[in-house]
Amino acid sequence: MPTPSQNSARGPLRRAIASGLIGGGLLVAVQVYAPSTDYQYAFFATVAIGLVTIATVSLFLQIAFHRTGYPWLVPAVATLVAITFFGTVRVKTLSGEMIPQFEWRFASRKVPELQIAPQAVPIESVQAETNPNADDTTTELIEPPSSQWITTWGQFLGNQRDGVVGERLFEIPESSAEVTKRWNIGIGGGWASFAIATDADGNGIAVTLEQREARECVTAYDLSNGELKWIVDHEAYHFHPLGEGGPRSTPTIHDNRVYAQGATGMVWCLSLETGEQIWKRDLLQAGGWDQAASEIAITWGRSGSPLLVDGQCIVPLGGPTVVNGEQADRALISLNAQTGETRWTAGDQQISYASPQLMTLDGVRQIVSVNESNITGHAIDTGKVLWQTDWPGQSSGGANCAAAIAAGTNRFVVGKGYGGGSALIEVTLNGEDWQVNDIWRSNRVMKTKFNHCVVRDGIAYGLSNGALQAVELESGERLWEQGRGGRYGQGQVILAEDVLIVQAEMGDVALVAAEPNEFNELIRIPALDQKTWNVPSLSGNILLVRNGEEAVAFDLPGKK
Repeated sequence: MPTPSQNSARGPLRRAIASGLIGGGLLVAVQVYAPSTDYQYAFFATVAIGLVTIATVSLFLQIAFHRTGYPWLVPAVATLVAITFFGTVRVKTLSGEMIPQFEWRFASRKVPELQIAPQAVPIESVQAETNPNADDTTTELIEPPSSQWITTWGQFLGNQRDGVVGERLFEIPESSAEVTKRWNIGIGGGWASFAIATDADGNGIAVTLEQREARECVTAYDLSNGELKWIVDHEAYHFHPLGEGGPRSTPTIHDNRVYAQGATGMVWCLSLETGEQIWKRDLLQAGGWDQAASEIAITWGRSGSPLLVDGQCIVPLGGPTVVNGEQADRALISLNAQTGETRWTAGDQQISYASPQLMTLDGVRQIVSVNESNITGHAIDTGKVLWQTDWPGQSSGGANCAAAIAAGTNRFVVGKGYGGGSALIEVTLNGEDWQVNDIWRSNRVMKTKFNHCVVRDGIAYGLSNGALQAVELESGERLWEQGRGGRYGQGQVILAEDVLIVQAEMGDVALVAAEPNEFNELIRIPALDQKTWNVPSLSGNILLVRNGEEAVAFDLPGKK
């Protein structure tokens, strides 16, 4: 017969079992709805439910075992589990959904050492500036070298800034053994990608941004062997525990020059061949605020990649609402591409993490900017706001990261993570008035958090909530989605003619057929061994990938 103590323990044991079943049911429900909501929010809910369930079950078990004379059992088991777990594994990194990625505690990874250039070209700090139109370009201008470089992947998301290369110059390898690793180098922190240019003799330069300790750097590497050609650095450091540290924009190569923006607002123009400084501007000074105030509003670091158009270098500006008692223009700033002098500032919205885009809408060339909580179109010569439409976001929280991508006549598509979704927006001119209309807006498709969709034959492909997805643009209908078990995570996608090149968040590269009928992964190639939010860069059959630790150049089989 049960003893009195055993009888008294039955109630707490039943409550422990009931609590476990209820908690388990809630966890199952959260995971069932995660694909249609947001994996990051689902993870937060999972952690909260899990902690409450564990605490409740442990409490009832402790009561039960205390009544049976074993008050030490629950604490002992909990301590043993904790010691075993934390003694054998550690957190490798946090994914873009803030889900810990674990590795064995004593595992080691060999990362190539950083190269040191023969001579660094420092950028000195600029003088304080209160007038956003003042010239702080104190360096004597240097004419670019006479040789002409051709951009093969000349800026963020490629030459057309849409992630698309029209002609695929490589064959699909049948196995990863057919993919040659041209070079593998150590690289500083940050989420920048490479811009690439080649000359008539086939020599190439790959330029990127990286963080080396307390110094923010623009670096150029020889495309043939990965050798560091030059480095330009200055003292600056952006860091956030969730977004990590270093630059997050990509340089632009234009007319033998490199234009780059660091995470704390330094914009500079350099010689492509030598790295010599031509001019520099500090956007914090131009915007009238300091780094501390900037990073409260723009928490994850400035990410806008320079847009070169009609002799202008255009980047997001940011800044306080009012400067010197007057309403401030702060969405965009246009700098003279030759001298760095301010040409105009425009837009009353705080900036986001998206880069400005050049589009032609209803026959008018213009700049389209995704801002903190709206999207605006700007006249190129003056920056005048032509039109605007709401696009909710918060640059200190659920931020807008994806730029607008052209998607047919007078239309563009834009996406958002954090449970957001995407929209196909049409902009037309009716007399002197601009009209902005949603063709559709949906929180069910193309929830592109850090990546952008690419467009082919009326189909958009992108990582939605971490899973590769195809959507018919005209209707917004989802055609297919990658299975949950094989999700690529919050990585990046570019398109080479008919093949999607997917940089998976945890390092692998996948080639996927860009076809509307079904998801078809052609091959997966081991590439990097750490979190990777950087966009791949493609030059002919050379694929460059990087993260905050290393960079790899792959030779894909040349097209026959």
